[in-house]
Amino acid sequence: MKKPRVLINGFGRIGRAITRINLDHDKFELVAVNDINPDAKNMAYLLKYDSTYGQLARTIEHEPGRLFIDGQVVELTHKENIKDLDLTGIDIVIEATGIKSNLQEIEKMAYLNLATKYVITNVDSPTAKNIIFGVNESELLAHKGNIFSASICDAVAMGPVYNIIKKEYGVISGYLVTLHPWLSYQNLLDGSAASWSQPGDVDSHFALGRAAPQNLIPKSTSAVNALAHVIPEVSEKIGSFSFRVPTPIVSGAVLTLLLNKDITVENLIATFKNIQASQRNNIIALTSEPLISADYIKNDFSAIIDTRWIRVKNMNHVELIYWYDNEWGYSSRVVDLIIRLWENT
Repeated sequence: MKKPRVLINGFGRIGRAITRINLDHDKFELVAVNDINPDAKNMAYLLKYDSTYGQLARTIEHEPGRLFIDGQVVELTHKENIKDLDLTGIDIVIEATGIKSNLQEIEKMAYLNLATKYVITNVDSPTAKNIIFGVNESELLAHKGNIFSASICDAVAMGPVYNIIKKEYGVISGYLVTLHPWLSYQNLLDGSAASWSQPGDVDSHFALGRAAPQNLIPKSTSAVNALAHVIPEVSEKIGSFSFRVPTPIVSGAVLTLLLNKDITVENLIATFKNIQASQRNNIIALTSEPLISADYIKNDFSAIIDTRWIRVKNMNHVELIYWYDNEWGYSSRVVDLIIRLWENT
């Protein structure tokens, strides 16, 4: 089957992770990359050498305007605005910058049919068709639009866990606490809190400007709001909170739920195991190993439920912990989304 021709707009952490994952699985043809970094040599270097995921075992070469990955040509451009890209022959555009102005431009471009499909990463979009695997990927076949959002890492992890419990036991209320690694827009030393979605602006949450390697930084999380695009009632039932923690990768989460039905730890584990055995994509996994965050680096599941910490109180009050590589697991679902979109073309 012919593979889709893909352009990645934004070659940061997620853009490069998607590229590495596709090199392992060969699901699409990476035709072009656009990034505001004007230095092709530096872009090649950042793809080849990664402090989190290690050295890429591929031949990476470059020249002005091109990358060569194992000899395959990838065209490079350095446009600031997505509307200025040449999308001739491109089947799917991955918008991986997270910049809000690009989302507005995509709506205009999609209307003009300048590319077949657009997949937005890092942002939960109110206008795109939001897809979270383990919740609503079955809706892809019937959707007629051409803008899709892969949501955000926290919602991609929470979504299938919450959805399984909701369907089997019903949810009255609950609370989510996430522990999220630092992100690239944070500071090594105290400074202003730079906005990643609106470059040049200072984020009103000043604490995010404090030194990332030294601090636990309390903040809100958009996980529940993002999940509400596909499970609307979740915003009325679940509260949430987050800490930005001084580690470079892998998130953890504590999800506490009050259920409509009685439950036991054994019943819940059995429910998760049944779903895991029948799922098409690597969405949920279970572990009882005494592992730490570093052990989940490069794990491609959306959420890994740590069964050692499942607790049930008063028969219907459940608490559980799950882990997720907030870059690799999330980017793996972006690749899955591309595959499903192409299958439905």
